[in-house]
Amino acid sequence: MLEIFVHRGLLNDVESSVKAIPYYKKLGIGIELDLRMGKDGVYVSHDVIDNGELFEDFCKSCYNSNLRIALHVKEIQVIEEVVRLLKKYSLENYFLFNTENHDLTKMVNGDKVASYITKNQDRMEREILWCDEISEKWYGQEIFSEIHNDSKILYGMSLEVVKTCNKSEILKEWRRLIDLGVDGICTKYPEKLMRFVKEGDLN
Repeated sequence: MLEIFVHRGLLNDVESSVKAIPYYKKLGIGIELDLRMGKDGVYVSHDVIDNGELFEDFCKSCYNSNLRIALHVKEIQVIEEVVRLLKKYSLENYFLFNTENHDLTKMVNGDKVASYITKNQDRMEREILWCDEISEKWYGQEIFSEIHNDSKILYGMSLEVVKTCNKSEILKEWRRLIDLGVDGICTKYPEKLMRFVKEGDLN
């Protein structure tokens, strides 16, 4: 079954709000969050800001749930505190990645680290692959079959996450990704994607 992640914890046009956790937890939708280090600890935000919501508050809200969490490490110095908080709140259904593919396995169990892939030539040694086509078009049936034959999990970015596009283009890309066999999609429109998966279109 296709996994769905909401990009940057977006809810009602607001990114990185802890209110997104109970909402998507109820729907069974995963959440992707960007992590940075601030003066009060690790906070959740794509951009550097002064008063981001603390990651610990997100962990508290996730406590005693199986919500799937993709953690985008924007600053490497957050790792130690992030791992401590995940353990503190008994959260297991998560993985971490960073766009520079720094080796996080010295601080995190390797099973919890994903490789960020932007083209077919990139390293694909991890079990979990967080993928997009920002650098170049590389998705293909043969490549995806090879990835799955190696028992790897492949998550793809929805088109609107990486470029400006219209509804028709988004639906076409969803169909392409699903037909190729992605294991999950990260999107700004998770509820619409849920409906698309169930009904086949949104017309």
